[in-house]
Amino acid sequence: MDNHNSNHLHIARYITIAMDIAERVKEGDYKEGQKISGRSTLAGLYNVSPETIRRALSLLHEAGVVKVVPGAGVLVDSVEAARDYLIESGQYKMIKSMQERLAQMVEERNKLNAAIEHLTSELTDFVLAVLSTKHRI
Repeated sequence: MDNHNSNHLHIARYITIAMDIAERVKEGDYKEGQKISGRSTLAGLYNVSPETIRRALSLLHEAGVVKVVPGAGVLVDSVEAARDYLIESGQYKMIKSMQERLAQMVEERNKLNAAIEHLTSELTDFVLAVLSTKHRI
């Protein structure tokens, strides 16, 4: 296995949507107090189910980026929280990437150890065969 693409990182779609919305808040596309489009509209925009949008908005709500106001919808709560969320998300991606690379390296090491053990066993068997033939062991 010669896959050295440590930059490949699978992140759930709802997390990438949350990061995109947070980025839009940070960049000023959505202003504090502004209503974000409804779940159905966002689901169509991102081509996902309303449940995926609900999960993304839930992450942003927990991070203080948006607030859900009954009857009014989802409103932008804090640009600063959006910045913080994006910083944390970047750190999460970096940690996840390092964990995946480490797991890959451990797997490669285990395969190498198994190959070394196998070759050592073959060498030992061969040496014993040669010695037993030569010295009648």
